[in-house]
Amino acid sequence: MRARVAFVVLCLGALTVAAAAPRAADDGIAGFYRLRATDGRGYLAYDAAGYMSMTTQDASGHYAAYFGTFAVDHAAATITHQLFGALEPRFTATTLEQRFTLSGNRLTLRDQTWERVPEPATLTPAHQQLVGFWKLISTERRTTKGELARAYPGWTGFIVYAPSGHMMVHMMEPYRRHAAGSEYTSYFGTYTITGPGTLVHHMEGSLNPGSIGTDTQRFFEVSGTTLILKPPLIKTPQGDVVMTNIWERVK
Repeated sequence: MRARVAFVVLCLGALTVAAAAPRAADDGIAGFYRLRATDGRGYLAYDAAGYMSMTTQDASGHYAAYFGTFAVDHAAATITHQLFGALEPRFTATTLEQRFTLSGNRLTLRDQTWERVPEPATLTPAHQQLVGFWKLISTERRTTKGELARAYPGWTGFIVYAPSGHMMVHMMEPYRRHAAGSEYTSYFGTYTITGPGTLVHHMEGSLNPGSIGTDTQRFFEVSGTTLILKPPLIKTPQGDVVMTNIWERVK
C-alpha cells in the first residue's frame, strides 16, 4: 500500500488539467516550504516572479517532482501550476489547478500541508549571489584536455537555492516517454557554502535512492545572471571527465 501522504504528483489525476488562465503571480505566497508529514518529506518553492518547483519522497521511496510557473486566483482560492517539466512525462506542459488556504506560515494544497521555512535576517555576499531560481542552459562533459566527451542537447530544468540553506534540482531530457531515472535527475536537501567558489549539497531525498544521505561537492561561479556548476572529476573507462552545467537566473 502506498504511504498515506497524498503526494502532489500522486494526486494529479484528480486535479483540473486545462489551458492556462491569464493570472498574475502572487508574491504573498512566495517562499520556500517544507512538507509537514510523518511518512515523507519534500520541498515546495515559489518566487515572486512566478516560478515554482516541487519535490517529494514518501516513506516507501516513491519520488515526485515537477517545475514551472504558477499563478494565484484569490477569488477562487486556487493556485495554478503551469508545468515546464515533470518526472511523470504525461504531466509535462500541462496546467494543474489546486484549491489552497494560506494561514500564517502554513500553506495547504488540497490535503497537503506545507510550512514556510524561515529566512535568515542577513545573507553573506556568496549567498546573495547564489540564492534564487536558475534554469538550465546547457550541460556537457569534456575530457581534461577540453575535448567533448558527451553533450546533452535540449536538456532543461531548474535549480533552486533558498536563503534558508535549502535546495532542490531538476534536470530533464527532452521528448521523454517514460519516468526513467536516466532521463530525469532530481534531488533535494540543504547546501553549505564551504569556501570561495565551493559548496556541498546534502541530499535528504533523491530520485537515486543510493544517494540519499550523502554529500556531493560542487564548484561554482556566478557572473551576472549566469551560474556555472561543476562537480569533481568523474572517472570513466575513457578517462577523467569534467561535467559543466550552466544555469541562468530567472526573473
